Amino acid sequence: MSLHPNAWQRVALRQTPASPWRNGGGKTHELVAQPADSWLWRASVAHVECDGPFSHFAHTQRHFAVIRGAGVKLLIDGKARTVTPGGAVASFSGEQACQCELLDGPTLDFNLMTRAGTARLERCSRAQPLPWITGQLAGIYACDATSLSHPSGQQWTLAPDELLWTPELCEASWQVESRDALVFSIAGYAS
Repeated sequence: MSLHPNAWQRVALRQTPASPWRNGGGKTHELVAQPADSWLWRASVAHVECDGPFSHFAHTQRHFAVIRGAGVKLLIDGKARTVTPGGAVASFSGEQACQCELLDGPTLDFNLMTRAGTARLERCSRAQPLPWITGQLAGIYACDATSLSHPSGQQWTLAPDELLWTPELCEASWQVESRDALVFSIAGYAS
């Protein structure tokens, strides 16, 4: 798909089918994968229903955030990392051994995976300018009601569990307002 820069695309979680995992531990909604036939970057949301290992993804950088639920403890190459809603994002290589342990029941989690370029995923929990540099692929996932506005008057309102992304952010003047959103950028990715 070839998109004009700043041609924002909206994807709602409720409109994407869920694919059950082979190990039966959950299911994934693929929100966007570019290019579709053999992705170089992918954004998805997973329902994690029981403890178990993460899938191995060679030559892939993973960024993981908990949207809802009590959270998880990740054992990444034997080192423990707790990830909770509203907390920091966990970033690691898809080649690292990662075991997931639910803290108190199932979770809903956001995953950004890249095989090209340098990605950044951050949590935004107030009104602030977007932390993106122009010329990069950029996106925002609304964990809670979120708005994105530009001084020109252009505005987007996102319901919880909606993704808004653009293949190239032309201007850095966008402002995000949310109690809980995840913003990402991928530098050096050529669509």
